Amino acid sequence: MTLSIKAIKRICLISMFSAMPPGPIFAGAYSNFPLARLSDLKPFTRDLGGLMGSGMNQTARILGFSGFDLGFRGTTQLAPEEKNGILKKNHPFSLGWVQAEIGMPFRIDGFIRAGSYDSIALAGGGLKYGLTKPLDEPYRTQAMIVAMGNMATQKYFYATQFSASLFFSINLPHLAPYFSAGFDNTKLTVQSGTVDTSLIRKKIYAMEQRYTFGLRAKFKLGYISGGVTRTHSRTLVSAGAGLRF
Repeated sequence: MTLSIKAIKRICLISMFSAMPPGPIFAGAYSNFPLARLSDLKPFTRDLGGLMGSGMNQTARILGFSGFDLGFRGTTQLAPEEKNGILKKNHPFSLGWVQAEIGMPFRIDGFIRAGSYDSIALAGGGLKYGLTKPLDEPYRTQAMIVAMGNMATQKYFYATQFSASLFFSINLPHLAPYFSAGFDNTKLTVQSGTVDTSLIRKKIYAMEQRYTFGLRAKFKLGYISGGVTRTHSRTLVSAGAGLRF
């Protein structure tokens, strides 16, 4: 049993490093945006929306009043949509951010998050509502609802998003598997710089379902987590590490 727990923690660590924003080899992911065509914008919006909506949660247990969680989150989409002519084909692209959460009365948690990578900045926040009491009994199933709003800005565009998700997790010794189902409603607005000037101030909308499965390895005051997300026929990996009490 000890070996299996160690193996699971290694898997979470591998997922965490895989989901971290990649190095300079993938820098400039959005540099081709000025060459965008109208047909590129819808798949680009779906890709960006999936990235913004993934990886923000790794347990369905609420913190409880005065609880606190501070950690790093990262998510990577393994490849853009085939019809997305803006991002480099068959190459991953990522977002990373710091997320802070606080427990409030009435089984409500609030959270904010912010990060910047590869010329794109992300800021957002939301609320979590626990459908179950925050108990740590072994094998107990937890459930919560999460609502979140985000904004991502870049030189050539900005995107706003609303997401809602239903999360479940099981309190197993040393780890907690989790599953979620939700949707991301994303609006992309072209700001400037496109060769096709008719696209400037163009607004594109996309709504997609999102499904995630992952594992969270628990320590005395901290955790590491790794998960896999499927949305708009694309696969993403996400990871997190932080302190929680």
